[in-house]
Formats: sequence, structure tokens, C-alpha cells
Amino acid sequence: MRRRVASRLVSLKVINEIMKKIRVKPWNRVDGPIYSLSTTAHGKGNLNICSYVTPISMKPKRYIVGVYKGTKTLENLESNPVGILNFMTDKMSSLVNLLGKKSGHKIDKIKKLGERIQLTEEGLFTLNGSLATVRLKFTTRLDGGDHWAWLAEVVSHENHNADHPLTLDYLKRKKIILA
Repeated sequence: MRRRVASRLVSLKVINEIMKKIRVKPWNRVDGPIYSLSTTAHGKGNLNICSYVTPISMKPKRYIVGVYKGTKTLENLESNPVGILNFMTDKMSSLVNLLGKKSGHKIDKIKKLGERIQLTEEGLFTLNGSLATVRLKFTTRLDGGDHWAWLAEVVSHENHNADHPLTLDYLKRKKIILA
């Protein structure tokens, strides 16, 4: 028993020494899911990548969603504060370049996505093959620096399939984003 405890302490000591040498930010050490937020305003839809998403309340069910400043998504939410949060699968990792690294101000993401999306009756879009979708009504926002932290009420939700979720660690391993 002592040998196992000593071995574990040595292993943790080695890991801690390695971590000190690696330039890893604390907020990048814990894996998290990747979502795409669908918004619409003035008849034009947009989808973007969201990784700053947190359920914040059980009753009523609410989320906090971080929306980058200066984006088409933010502009849409300011005009029409509703959206659909698409829970992405690892099979959707190729969409990160379009939805997260391109601006909806410069490119028509809806047109580029083509048959990979479905139009809803509210004029929003769901990503075909998503794990789940959650319809949100955005109510309040807090200035978070380079993002607005939006409080959103869950209007409805649907589960679609049981694939593997798209996560930050998956995107790092595939070198789609930097660590």
C-alpha cells in the first residue's frame, strides 16, 4: 500500500514539474464542449462557434453564452434576441474554420453550409447531425471584456443522436485550434 502511495506521489510530482514548464493557461486545461449558435435578424441568418457556454440554473433552465464583440451574431442578437444552440459532434470539426474563423459580416455562412443546415419556422438554423439543440431567448447581458455574457432562458430542447461531442481537446489534438 505504501509503495502505491509513494509511486502516486512521485508521478504527481513529475506531472507537476512538467506542467510548470508547459505554457498552459488554467482555463485551457479542462476540456469543454463546442457549440454553434444560430441567430437571425432582418431575414439573414448566421451561425458561429461558441465555447463559452455554461448552464447556470435548473429552475428555470438558463444558460450563460459568451458572444464575441463585433460579430454578426452579436448584431443579430441585439436586433432579435433568440437563438438555437447546436451541440456539435466530433464529425463536425471541419465546420470550425467556417463558423469560428470567418466573419458573418464578410461571408454568407448559411449559403456556404448548404444542405448541412435546416431552416426552422422561426427563421433560425439547426445543424444536421447535432447531438442536441436548445432554443434560447436572450434576456440580459454583462460586459465580459472581449465577449458579452448573455443570460438566456431555455424555451425548448431536443436530443437528436448519441455521437461523440466536439470538444476543445479534440480540436487541439486535430490541430484545428492552438492549445
